[in-house]
Amino acid sequence: MKKILLIGICSIFLVACSNNNEIVENSNDDQKENTQIVSDMTEITGEIVEIENGRFLVESTTKNLPDGKPYTIWFSTNDIEHLQVGQLVSVWTKAIDESLPAQGSAVKIEIKE
Repeated sequence: MKKILLIGICSIFLVACSNNNEIVENSNDDQKENTQIVSDMTEITGEIVEIENGRFLVESTTKNLPDGKPYTIWFSTNDIEHLQVGQLVSVWTKAIDESLPAQGSAVKIEIKE
């Protein structure tokens, strides 16, 4: 009987602690509306400092390396034509290769205005 009660309490605890998925909507009127689930992704906000060969380099405005230099990450994407050097963006990715600079694949890109 105690085992059943313990299993029931653990089940309730696990359901209560499950991840809530956040839905982010693209607020850019020029682009078609796009809704994506981004709960298990990393968001990087920063300025685009370089664009080349289907990828763009973002210098974070919120994160620095231990030596105080800005955190930078190359994002690859097929949707590069609307990006420009100097734009402030938020980029979501599922995985980051921690090389220097870091690398990842952009899942969602939001241009800040």
